[in-house]
Amino acid sequence: MKSNRRLRASLSLIAAGLLVGASASTANAASNSSSGASFPKQDPAQCAAFGKKADARKAADTASEVIGLWTGLFDMPEAQKLYRTYLTPGPVTHGRTKAGGKQVLADFRNAGETKKAVSGIVNSLKGKLTSASASASPVLGQNYSLKGAGLGTDLPIAWSDLKTTPGFVAGGLSGVALTDGTFVPDQRKITGTYSLARTTVNGKSKTTLNMRALTLTVLDSIDFCPGNLGSGMIRDVALGMSRLERTPYRDTKTCDAKAKCFYAKPVLFKVTVPLKNVSVDVTAALSGKAGTGTTR
Repeated sequence: MKSNRRLRASLSLIAAGLLVGASASTANAASNSSSGASFPKQDPAQCAAFGKKADARKAADTASEVIGLWTGLFDMPEAQKLYRTYLTPGPVTHGRTKAGGKQVLADFRNAGETKKAVSGIVNSLKGKLTSASASASPVLGQNYSLKGAGLGTDLPIAWSDLKTTPGFVAGGLSGVALTDGTFVPDQRKITGTYSLARTTVNGKSKTTLNMRALTLTVLDSIDFCPGNLGSGMIRDVALGMSRLERTPYRDTKTCDAKAKCFYAKPVLFKVTVPLKNVSVDVTAALSGKAGTGTTR
């Protein structure tokens, strides 16, 4: 039986590999929307409990094999740990796990989607500074928060590379519908400060926009209710995991009749990523404005 499970897992892994180039989100991620609660079911059986223990165990074993093979192939130990917790039967919890590690933080920091989000903030900030009146322009050397400028919150970042931790565990924006009836949305935000600095080089004045202490915060979860099941053979694995989230589990230790345990439980996690500082020449855009405003 174990060899058969490995064969099924290997076939699913091959199918998943074929999806890497075509998929725009991970299996646990819904469409890029801030309202994951309305994400429709993709299969009548999605998030429906298994009726037989044998079917639930088979789905759990296959999922464990597939996740183990995939995360091992692409060296994602943190992702493997999160999924291992997800596939460990137990009660649903609202607590968040802190995910990190050098490679994980580097993957989030260097992802093209993250860099695009930072560039978007820079461009929006330049636009705000350019359109501001002289009296409302920032004072040179004064630090201001991105949040105060209305930037960096509720960012629609969707990581798509399934071969990296951001794409495999976070993906697109959605959320999780817990069995207690609560919905916990995903979130991405970038915080930090900005300031303007003026220098003189060879008699020419230069104004620079500096963004410092930039930090990306990701709130997400390993879950498939609701979720994008993907396509091909991997769809069967994802569908099985969604059903495990709704299948009651009992044992003689911690999951007795009083405890509400399930074969799989959503794992809420948080990733805090220090980003690189940004400096942009805004001399032409802010000519005659910088330094004339008042402290805010």
